[in-house]
Amino acid sequence: MILDLPKTSERRKSPRYATDIPVNIVINEGNILTVTTRNISNNGLQIACDSWAANEIEPRGIQSHNVSQLNFKIVADLTINDTVQKLYANARIMSVQRMSQDHYILSIKFLDYENGSQDVLNKYLDQYTFRNVIHKGVVGE
Repeated sequence: MILDLPKTSERRKSPRYATDIPVNIVINEGNILTVTTRNISNNGLQIACDSWAANEIEPRGIQSHNVSQLNFKIVADLTINDTVQKLYANARIMSVQRMSQDHYILSIKFLDYENGSQDVLNKYLDQYTFRNVIHKGVVGE
C-alpha cells in the first residue's frame, strides 16, 4: 500500500510503503533498541516510538539537540518470497515529530548498505510494487 501519493510539490524520490516490521537500531557502543516501522522506502524508513526509546536514541533530548549528527546502524529481517533476508544499513535521523507527550515519529535516512543489503531492500519493495499493480487490476486481467 502506498502511504503517500506523489503530488506536485512532492520532494520524495521514491514512494513510501506502509509496514510494521521490527527493526533493530544499533546505538551508542553497540546497544540495541528494537522499534517498529511505520513505512519504508528506497531511501529510508519511519518509526514511531515512545519517550523511553527517544531518550535511548538521544539521552540529551531528541528535540533539543541536533539529531542529524546521530549515525547508527539499522538491522531488519525482510521477508522476500517466504525467505527472510537481512537488511544492514547505516543511517541517520532526518526529522523528529513529537505527536504527544509520549509519542514521537522519526524519519530515518539510509546512508549506505552492507552485505548487498540494497539489493535485499529493492527486492522487498518490488513485492509492494507488484502487489499494488495487481490490486489496481493492471496485471492478471
